[in-house]
Amino acid sequence: MRAAALNFLLILSFGSFAGVTSAQDNQPQSLGDVARQARAAKSSAPKSSTVVTDDNLPKSNYQGAGGKLSPDKQAFCDELRQRKDPSAEQGCALLAIDMGREYEDMTARYMELAKSVCAANHGQFPSSEPKDPALAPQWRELNDIGVKFGAMMKTQVKTFSGSEAAVNAIRQEEYTELAANVPDWRNAAALSANPQEKQRYTEIDEKYKARIKEKEDASGQERAYGLRYLYDMARLQQPCGQH
Repeated sequence: MRAAALNFLLILSFGSFAGVTSAQDNQPQSLGDVARQARAAKSSAPKSSTVVTDDNLPKSNYQGAGGKLSPDKQAFCDELRQRKDPSAEQGCALLAIDMGREYEDMTARYMELAKSVCAANHGQFPSSEPKDPALAPQWRELNDIGVKFGAMMKTQVKTFSGSEAAVNAIRQEEYTELAANVPDWRNAAALSANPQEKQRYTEIDEKYKARIKEKEDASGQERAYGLRYLYDMARLQQPCGQH
């Protein structure tokens, strides 16, 4: 995977993925197909307001002590570091997230099959079912995993969108209360000059602070899960030269 292609995947917002898999939910598709659909959706992608930090990055317990990466993941992590990718350390941390045994087994199986099928097809994902009776069932399984991966990613998009909506709902509740009780809350100079309003502002801010942080942390975790899908999309395309 070239650096530019990976960088594109990482800056692409989750909003664009809402429609990425819907058109072909029940049709066989490789992860390369999913990535190409994502690229087509880039232009209409809104930006997310939630960022991933060490505080909301989910902790891994699936990969063993210390979040040790599998050989394939470690190789991808090393590649990010070697090319001095600015998001390399976050990417390596995201690859260590516990996504659950079903997801981890699924992506490991995709990598295993892709290496076999694509190596037999000059490093490319076959556009149609191979005639080789040994490769044909592997190709079909790869397609099935691609469909499942796309469906799971679509579900994650919805979960993340819901968590963002929850943050925005509480913020709107706070803004409504501020507007009703602190007329100058948007004017810093006027607010500072009015001790009574400043006190009311502080009280309302404290009232909502913990609730907002709780929702922001949850949204940050969901975004981290979503970013893991994007890193895996890039990583799993490597054996088949799907850039």
